[in-house]
Amino acid sequence: MIACLLVTSSLIISTVQGVANGLPLPVAQLKDAHGNTTSKTIDVFWTDAPSIIGKLESVIYEIEVYNPGQKEAVHRASVEKRPNLTVTHDWHWTSPLPLECLSHSVRLRVRHKNNVSDWTDRRNVTGSGSDHSKLALYPVDDVGLAGSKKKFCCVVPEGKTVPNFTYNDVQSMNYTHVSQTYIFEVTLEQSDTGGEHVSCKEKDGANTAMVFVGYSPEVHNFTCETRNLRHLECSWTQGRDKNLRGVRGTKYTLNERSCGTDRSLHKCSIEISPNQGEVAWTLTAENKINKTSFTYTADPRHRVYLESPQHLRASGINSRNASLQWEQWPDAYLVALPMRCQAKKNSEREVREDDTGVGLISMTLRELHPYTTYSVQVRCASNKHFWKWGDWSKEIIFETKEDIPQAVDVWMTVDSNNRSLVVWKKLVPEKSHGKLVKYELSWNGSVPLRLEPTQHCYSMSTDRVKRITITAMNSVGYSQPSTIISPSQARDVETTRVNGGNGGVELAWAPMPGASCGYVVDWYPVGSQDKCDIQWIKIPAGRTNTTINSGFKNGVRYTFSLYACTTHAPELLKRWEGYRRELAPDQKLNFQVQQEGMDVVLTWDEIPLEHRRGFIQNYTINYSTSSYNNMGQQKIFLGSKERMKLFSNLRAETYNFQMSAFTSAGEGPPRVILFTLMPQTHQTIIRSIISLGFVFIIAIVFSILCYRKRTWLKEMLYPDIPGPQLDYPTSKEIHDFQLLAIPAENVDNFLTCELDAEDGVISAPATPVTDSDYLPNYIFPDHNIGSSSLSSPNLVLDNPTYNLLVAFPVSPCATPVTTVAATGGYNPQGSPAFCPLPPCSESYQALEDVC
Repeated sequence: MIACLLVTSSLIISTVQGVANGLPLPVAQLKDAHGNTTSKTIDVFWTDAPSIIGKLESVIYEIEVYNPGQKEAVHRASVEKRPNLTVTHDWHWTSPLPLECLSHSVRLRVRHKNNVSDWTDRRNVTGSGSDHSKLALYPVDDVGLAGSKKKFCCVVPEGKTVPNFTYNDVQSMNYTHVSQTYIFEVTLEQSDTGGEHVSCKEKDGANTAMVFVGYSPEVHNFTCETRNLRHLECSWTQGRDKNLRGVRGTKYTLNERSCGTDRSLHKCSIEISPNQGEVAWTLTAENKINKTSFTYTADPRHRVYLESPQHLRASGINSRNASLQWEQWPDAYLVALPMRCQAKKNSEREVREDDTGVGLISMTLRELHPYTTYSVQVRCASNKHFWKWGDWSKEIIFETKEDIPQAVDVWMTVDSNNRSLVVWKKLVPEKSHGKLVKYELSWNGSVPLRLEPTQHCYSMSTDRVKRITITAMNSVGYSQPSTIISPSQARDVETTRVNGGNGGVELAWAPMPGASCGYVVDWYPVGSQDKCDIQWIKIPAGRTNTTINSGFKNGVRYTFSLYACTTHAPELLKRWEGYRRELAPDQKLNFQVQQEGMDVVLTWDEIPLEHRRGFIQNYTINYSTSSYNNMGQQKIFLGSKERMKLFSNLRAETYNFQMSAFTSAGEGPPRVILFTLMPQTHQTIIRSIISLGFVFIIAIVFSILCYRKRTWLKEMLYPDIPGPQLDYPTSKEIHDFQLLAIPAENVDNFLTCELDAEDGVISAPATPVTDSDYLPNYIFPDHNIGSSSLSSPNLVLDNPTYNLLVAFPVSPCATPVTTVAATGGYNPQGSPAFCPLPPCSESYQALEDVC
């Protein structure tokens, strides 16, 4: 922000009257007022009247500030002063607007309890740079607090219109108007550049200025420390006032000593005495917006931050130890400083403390590994009043000497082919203690077999092996021999399923009293082609659980075997099988679809173990039809051991079969097969022929049975019907029966019929008849029929069948009348035989004689 010079308006006021009890105080009189530079500040000066000096302990001066043309004061203040003849009192007030925008007037009066003087005359105060003959904008290149409200004024020449005011390219229409001055108020917004444009325009001209927006000074992490007990260095980080730069930037002073305005360093150093004790250091931060101070108090000896040791070197190196030295500390005050130093080797930390309390220039590294390369750095700190570790020295590199190797960790397993596999762990440099030359393997006291240093397993026949001994050798010598007794022959033990987690695979078992030297757990990936790909751990006696969390791959099945370490051969106790973490299968199922009639059979093979990546929990078949809008879609879950699925009575159409396998980790990739189910026409024909043949065979068998039982069937279904027995009634009986009691006037003629009962044969007369001769149809109930022309006196039908037939309605003889032979029997299924009666020429009374 651009600094503004103060405008000082001197108001010299004197009191001229004495003070009496209950009388008004002397009236203050204004002597002078003026402004001479660009400013927002008004300074007021006055002296006490001699008449109140020594009479009043203190008085209150009331001050009011006005703008021209306004009845209300824009500011009021009260100042309590002690009367003094030789002291000039002053009061200062900063206007929200530069004095060039508006002129101000000031007046004051004195008050003591309830007594008050009159107001002095007003005296005007204006900015010296005011020129109202042309367009002007105030303030120019000012500084403001972000988020605060700030006033700008546009002063226009007399007779000009309202100016166009913009801030940050946004036009403002809210203003107040006092004479030729237009006052605009805006809210300051922080920007990346720190400065924003302000402009005032009207028809005949324009004026532009900048306003720089920032914050009050902020200081964070203010600390002070010494590196040599002669200079104190204070440091801090800057806060939100970063936007203000250059002459507007924050200025720092440490104990009233300037620290400059360099934003990147934020450090300041001053000289100190190491024995001066606790000292307070005050940092003052000031910018155009505000001023703040921060204090830090400490004893310099408690804030020692040492430089890094110089010219570090190693000496006295052997297989286990090494000595480090560096130059003496350059400052005399540090020579007597109690220190402790710390060494960092191969990215590890190792603390070494010196008990002497005097500045260290050497230290010893112990418990190093033989034949190992080390990179070492050293740093030191005050031991009595620890503050922080000093800087790390430059790195040095050295190598320790060789030593005899450690004993080899050996194990042995027996496979299903009755072969022993001897395996041992490769000796890492920390255990080989030098460059390995060879391994020597012997069994049952035989001559040692030399093996290459890169080899770590050996296979042999179990029948030859009882006790295995192995040693490792480098340029220094042999390791201690390691011995293993061949485990007992593999026996059938329970194998259970185990699943691991993020922490590894957890195994637990029941204790075995015979496990005197503990247990051994070995594991290897199932299906591995590398016979030597086996690992193991040894567990001390008394423990019955372990967690294995190294050497595993997710999605790989492992077999874990538990052995009891006894005084004799290791004994197999239990086996587990599982995964550290299951994954979803990564291979599609190989399944086939076959048609059997209108059924579909799905069969599939098991996914190979390396692609299973977990225990298969179930299979999923999702099938749908290509028609009916997938109405046949179904999802079927099958067990992990199933290998076949039958779909019965399906329609002849195309099906979409999708099948996948699931583990606990999720679904594997699905395989999709489109299968068209063909209609079985030939099978339908064959089934029809078989059905017809079956029916034909049944019919033949039934016919044969019926033929053999024909006599029995005839008696059951068609028994013989006895011949009719006729008893002819007399004419008198017929007359008495009055079957044909028909009025004579309704009968033209009658049919006549001669019944010849000779030999039981009923015959029709030979005389032909015409259609007009038919007798009307009458129903004869179950009674005997008589006629005067009957040759037999009576017609008796004992059989009810014949009575029914005789009683049947009389129909015209459209066909010849059949004859029934008494000897041949009567056919009840035949058409009944009726003969037409010849017409009668006589009256009804002659019916007894003629028929």
